[in-house]
Amino acid sequence: MADDHNADHDRAAVVAVHTFWARIEARDWAGVRRLLADAATLTWHASNERFLDADAIVRVNAIYPEGWQVRVVDVVARHDGRVHSIVEVRHGDARHFANSLFRFDGARVTQIDEYWSSVDAPPPWRNARAIGAYERFVPPPDLSPAPKGLP
Repeated sequence: MADDHNADHDRAAVVAVHTFWARIEARDWAGVRRLLADAATLTWHASNERFLDADAIVRVNAIYPEGWQVRVVDVVARHDGRVHSIVEVRHGDARHFANSLFRFDGARVTQIDEYWSSVDAPPPWRNARAIGAYERFVPPPDLSPAPKGLP
């Protein structure tokens, strides 16, 4: 029975993370706030910043310069109870990816650890001539919805 409970919790947590990103994309700040525990924290490891409560998490997202789009790439429940998400964020010509680890207390998010990266051209030394089995690929031009079957 415990495995069923864990599986139910994992499914609910995965749905909550999909909902979080959908509300971020919709700029539904009240909806985002309802998903967060009051003392929730958000850590951006790439810039050494931490937002220390739910209101600060909502505020930093709400005041971010407008023009960005979020696409969920993947959301997976981990064996330790955390949920890992990967999202692509496009802002003008810039592309970024965020790997986020969510912790929960019941149905509410208590902690988010985010690791951001920017899409940049590789350095000149990293090429097919130097490496052999290597290629550059063209990313998809649009923000397509998540694959069918995901919330």
